[in-house]
Amino acid sequence: MRFTSTLAATVLAYIPQALGVKLFIGTTSGPIVTIDFNGVSVSQVSSDSNASPAPTWQTLGSSNLLISTNEGPWNGQGSVVSYTISSSGLVKINSQNGLYGLLHAVISPSGSFVAAAAYGGHGVVNFPISSSGTLGSVAQQFTYNTPTGPVANRQDGSHPHQVIFDPSGKFMFANDLGADLIRIYSVTSTTLTQYTTVTTPGGSGPRHGIFLQTDGGLIYYLVGEMGNSIMTYKVTYTNGGSGISLTPFQQLSSYGTATVPAKNPQVTAAEIQISPDKKFAYVSNRGDTSFSGPTSDSISAWNVNSDGSLSFIKLLRAGGSTPRHFSIDPSGQYVAVALQYSNQIAFFRRDATTGLWPDTPVATFSTPTGPVCVQWQAGLGSTTTTTTTTTTTTTTSRTTTTTSTTTTTSSRTTTTSSRTTTTSSTTTSTTASRTTTPAVTTTTTGSGPAQSAWGQCGGVTWTGPTTCATGKCTFLNDYYSQCIP
Repeated sequence: MRFTSTLAATVLAYIPQALGVKLFIGTTSGPIVTIDFNGVSVSQVSSDSNASPAPTWQTLGSSNLLISTNEGPWNGQGSVVSYTISSSGLVKINSQNGLYGLLHAVISPSGSFVAAAAYGGHGVVNFPISSSGTLGSVAQQFTYNTPTGPVANRQDGSHPHQVIFDPSGKFMFANDLGADLIRIYSVTSTTLTQYTTVTTPGGSGPRHGIFLQTDGGLIYYLVGEMGNSIMTYKVTYTNGGSGISLTPFQQLSSYGTATVPAKNPQVTAAEIQISPDKKFAYVSNRGDTSFSGPTSDSISAWNVNSDGSLSFIKLLRAGGSTPRHFSIDPSGQYVAVALQYSNQIAFFRRDATTGLWPDTPVATFSTPTGPVCVQWQAGLGSTTTTTTTTTTTTTTSRTTTTTSTTTTTSSRTTTTSSRTTTTSSTTTSTTASRTTTPAVTTTTTGSGPAQSAWGQCGGVTWTGPTTCATGKCTFLNDYYSQCIP
């Protein structure tokens, strides 16, 4: 069989050139879906229903451990479920029942218990967990029947929405949407003790928060769901670190300088994330349809200033309807957005310099009904890779079989992929061991003449032409860039 060099490059463009990373998608309809994303395309790895009917939050631990909440059937019990992450998906370890409406969980700094927020059950629960990931029955349960906020249809009771440990590991915050409170607990290796509460503005509905150490000190950024607000607090440790206090110093609209849309039902803010380089913050808005053609809700982008204050940049497309959750891959290159009412995950390639992303996602993945959480297992382009490659320099009717084995190691998994490609004859083999970084697509003059349309023009170990006779050299993945007219 004879290939021209252009045709061979075209064929290679559709052969997987790099291993992707796993992401885990929680839904309101039953399954947790495991997918693989390589920077260009998405494929499903598995689907698991052991945390059904509503596995709406997943959190990752060490040693390939994943914890999922299950809100439970209406007015029934919720649960937490532990899994081992395998190459083929999730393997259930065990589960334990708890309060109704368990919709967020986190593993304690000691690794000895899982704390969970029970929105519908009006409380917070502590589940012991062993080093092997086996969950124990409820060790502590805190439920509340306290005064609530002024929004009658949403603040009819205490509704803890998130639990999060501070950087010292000595305190845990529970954001109570129904009571307009941050409930703070002191933490030991195995227990929680109620410490104090901090009142947020009436009707703000504290939902999700995140800590960040800045030049101005430790900051806690908190999203107010119903107030469509970002509340920022300076965190101060007292009594030699055995105490903690919060001082509010900035409150912003989740729409920045844009006007909050007047909608019925009301628009609501949801998730907050900070980029790995700590330079940018992002907050998702649901139900605002700020963008048309195609219709999309928004995610606001912010500069993080040296003192921890935020400065609005602009509204970005979320990629569809109701971005209840989104996450940034640990390398900072990509953003995955869980679009609850569009039933899909949208992947955007993020510009690390500006903090922004384009209107069009690089890939989308259709999910079961109600994707509401999407978590990365590792970052793309941030792992150490040992690569053996073989390049072909001639095109004849003779056939040579070339095998390339790539081992990718992250903090949690080691995956080995073997790919066999049938190419033409004369070959030169090179071996390189190095830390892989995102492939840089270049339009400067490389070795050889300009590449024709659809030919390869860049990628890890590529030594051929890096300019295109027609079109431009377009990044497809770390190992392959192509001249696309």
